[in-house]
Amino acid sequence: MKNRKRQQLMSAVVAVAVAVVPVALFSKLFEVPAAVAAIAAAVVTAGMLLYAGRARQRQIDDLFAIMGTEIDHVMIGAAQTAHFVDSIKKMITKDVETTSGIVVSSRQGAATTGQIAEDADLAANVAADVRSQSHAGREEIDRSLTQIREASGDASQSSELMRVLQEKARRIHGITEVINEIAARTNLLALNAAIEAARAGEHGRGFAVVAGEVRQLAQRTTAATQDIGVMVREINEEAERAAAGMGALNGKVAEASRYVERVHAILGTIETRASDSEANIQQIASAAREHAQSAGDTARSMAGIHEGMLSTEEKLPQAAASAMALSEKGEALFEALAASGAPTTHDAVIRAAQQAAADIGKVFEEATERGDITMEALFDRTYVPIPNTDPQKHSSRFDAFTDRVLPAIQEGLLQSMPQLAYAGAVDNNGYFPTHNAKFSLPLTGDYETDLVNNRTKRIFDDRTGSRCGSHTRAFLLQTYKRDTGEVMHDLSVPIFVKGRHWGGFRIGYRCQDEGRTSGAGLRT
Repeated sequence: MKNRKRQQLMSAVVAVAVAVVPVALFSKLFEVPAAVAAIAAAVVTAGMLLYAGRARQRQIDDLFAIMGTEIDHVMIGAAQTAHFVDSIKKMITKDVETTSGIVVSSRQGAATTGQIAEDADLAANVAADVRSQSHAGREEIDRSLTQIREASGDASQSSELMRVLQEKARRIHGITEVINEIAARTNLLALNAAIEAARAGEHGRGFAVVAGEVRQLAQRTTAATQDIGVMVREINEEAERAAAGMGALNGKVAEASRYVERVHAILGTIETRASDSEANIQQIASAAREHAQSAGDTARSMAGIHEGMLSTEEKLPQAAASAMALSEKGEALFEALAASGAPTTHDAVIRAAQQAAADIGKVFEEATERGDITMEALFDRTYVPIPNTDPQKHSSRFDAFTDRVLPAIQEGLLQSMPQLAYAGAVDNNGYFPTHNAKFSLPLTGDYETDLVNNRTKRIFDDRTGSRCGSHTRAFLLQTYKRDTGEVMHDLSVPIFVKGRHWGGFRIGYRCQDEGRTSGAGLRT
């Protein structure tokens, strides 16, 4: 009988060894060879001890204790690896989004810079055209200025001629005045001569004729000089007006000359600045073309990096899946070890969870028999969102009932085992209808505070949370790494009500390697 047990135990050990081989191969990739090597060494040692027949029960128990510890190490390593891979995936996913944006921005930047280069070339051409037109304008103004200066000279010369003409007209007027005076005197003399001729009688008749002719000549001379005087005055007046006009024209020509000279200077400045702008814009265009080339190279490089990150992102789920497979292999190894009856460090928690699950199943059954709640309500999986809760909470047809009956079992367990972080019942969808009192504090409206202190009535649909209530094994030991860096064990046992699977009872506690703690601040 004893030999048969030894053979069965040996077969179990060999099966464990076969299960460990793929674990060792994969765990080597994730730098946990010591744990797996220890398991393999323990298995080989167990085989040697059993074949030699020198083992004692205490040595076998010690061996299985070592195996349990090393299995814990494997599960912890797998959890850390999975958490690391998941963290890397999140970072790479974020980097993929970032690089995607950089690629798009780089391409847009290259296109924009290329457009800037084209616009700069166009602006340089415009500046060159402005410079050319300004130069042509200066030349045209130079010609106009020459003509204006010539006109100004002609006007000045004409003004001088008018002044001379005016002077001569005044002199002519003076001469006509003298002639007029002589004619008046001659007329007076002729009159006197005629009087004397009349006195002489017949002897003065001939002299009277001469005196009359002289008088007529004097009168005609006076009339002529008067006409000449009028004409001279008119000429003088016209000359004065012409001189004034020439003076005004000369002033306007001088003013126009000064204005044209200013325009000439402005066009010179425009030409100089247009030339400088053309040179600067050409430099900008050259720099923009170089920048566009660099931006294009950057965009192509970032596209390559983006493709590499996408490839890595696609491969990371495989690594995460492999880590999960390693974790599940560790779970299977631990279940096999526990099924053999060998003692483990988790036995006390397993027994506590199994007892709590049984107690809850019994409480539920008795409540349905008393009519406190119906089986239909207990198994109803309709979740109603509770308004104004973040993270989102849900009510159900049975959470008011569990609020009344579960705290006695759950809080009592936490008091008896202070090393536990949490302990509570979840349905088969991961819904936590009634959490522990320390995780059911009043809502504050602050997301970070409520995330930690009020976690009741939430659906935990992550991998760990969803498996706690959905499995029907004797127990399920899961190991995971939280965002805070703590490695946690989550042990769950199924809850049955009148033979129907309702959910599971889950207990969370720190791994021994993480140090013993009262569980303060830990949550699920």
